[in-house]
Amino acid sequence: MQNSGISSGQTTPIPAATESGPRERHALTGRSVRLDPRIDAVRADLTDLRLADRVFAPHYAEARMQTALAAGQILESPGGPAVSELLPGDAFDLLELSGGHAWGRSLTDGMVGYVAEGLLGEAVAATHVICAREATLGEAPDRNAATLAALPMGSRIAALGERGDFLLTDHGYVAADAVRPVGEPDRAEVIAAALRMIGASERTGGRSGAGVDGAGLIFLAHDVAGFAVPRLPDLIVSSVAPGSQAPAAGDVTVFADQHLAIMVDAVSAVHVEGRVGRERLSTLIERHGAPVAHGTLG
Repeated sequence: MQNSGISSGQTTPIPAATESGPRERHALTGRSVRLDPRIDAVRADLTDLRLADRVFAPHYAEARMQTALAAGQILESPGGPAVSELLPGDAFDLLELSGGHAWGRSLTDGMVGYVAEGLLGEAVAATHVICAREATLGEAPDRNAATLAALPMGSRIAALGERGDFLLTDHGYVAADAVRPVGEPDRAEVIAAALRMIGASERTGGRSGAGVDGAGLIFLAHDVAGFAVPRLPDLIVSSVAPGSQAPAAGDVTVFADQHLAIMVDAVSAVHVEGRVGRERLSTLIERHGAPVAHGTLG
């Protein structure tokens, strides 16, 4: 095992910290632990240094935190399918630069993959998350001000202060009623966020107001509401805490075919099927089979 330095050619792993004395050895107490490369930054040739005590690897890289400057897909491989997306203001642990792509892990949804190198900039600590379906970044604290950018639900901002009904950021002004503080859990907001997404398009890898996949809707509604939950369908299913005998408002419901939905009340749910929509539980059961699990997440 060795710590990776900057290599020649087009690939640039982020080097692990160097030492002036003898190199520290990472002791493993047993066999390498089986990790999930979808959420653990581990490859055959390169692994996050923080996993050195859990897995053998030929090279390790030390993460450098970055912030997403715009929205972009997280790809399974360069040119490969989208597994999730990075939104404006998201933190990203950068481990390698290669061929115009950055490989690392999103600190918002935990997904590992490749993003466009130009998507990333200097790390900035987010203070608020966009909870409206879409928020406008304006050049002045006025709803009639010129629009500088549109921020989809799930994006993050770093507020510098208040200007009336607006928050000031380094890039413009955002209406205060379009955001929530990061990390303040509110169970009712899970339902409210899901309802605001009605009409949004289904999009592979999507987890924002611009479009979602089935698991992306579950993740987005909980993320906006301040709850840390898994991003992937199988991990969501295995994380559902047992509920009452019948699904209740706010429950994540798993149907027989593994279709996912968020209960709005005792008889209806929001889910993704072509678009985000609200349907009666009985209708969903006809199409997807009886619920096999339901309960709260986070």
